[in-house]
Amino acid sequence: MKPDVAALLEVQADDLKTYGIEDRLSALAPRLAALEKERQKTVESLSAVQKLVVAEETRQRDVQDRLRQHRELLDKSEKLLGQVSAPREAAAAMAQIEQAKRFIADEERDIEGIGQRLAELRKDVVAKDAAVKNIEKVQQETRATLDADRLALESELKGILHERENKAVSVPRALMQKYDRIRQRRRSEAVFALRGNSCAHCDTAIPVQRRSTMKSTGVTEMCEGCGVLLFAND
Repeated sequence: MKPDVAALLEVQADDLKTYGIEDRLSALAPRLAALEKERQKTVESLSAVQKLVVAEETRQRDVQDRLRQHRELLDKSEKLLGQVSAPREAAAAMAQIEQAKRFIADEERDIEGIGQRLAELRKDVVAKDAAVKNIEKVQQETRATLDADRLALESELKGILHERENKAVSVPRALMQKYDRIRQRRRSEAVFALRGNSCAHCDTAIPVQRRSTMKSTGVTEMCEGCGVLLFAND
């Protein structure tokens, strides 16, 4: 194998390592994004329940106000009934008393129902608030872990890129430029050996004259089938 090709293969080995590290770096962000999405969903659910609590509390106050008014009306009607003597006035007072009692009974049932709903909603608020805090805690811990992983990967990547730069000096500039164009497009292996009479990557047959030139001179050729660089082993 020609020294130029051997040096290029070492560069390619480092490039393949960098692709792996870059992929691992890229995979870190979605993990945090998934946690943030979960947190946001829980926060929105908490906010919705809190709004329901506010609405029920407002309704509870309104019903309590009406209940108070009807109880006052009942007291007045009962006092009035004790003061009147005419049958017509007594009948009117009794009608007001019965109406007030019906209103009071309805409002007391409403208050009881609202109280039960509020109790459930407040329990839900506590549970969802705890869930948000738990997610935020996990986020913080995960972020710390991911930051440590990121720093380690970036350090490893920096070292490999430095080694790759040193090895690339041994590769002729023209060959390096051709290789870089191919590997940036493919982001995977770009240099393959001949396998028999064909490209080892796509099995496209290589003409005899080109194979002979590659074997005699050690020159690399581009595969017409898949566009990778080909070399002939000794």
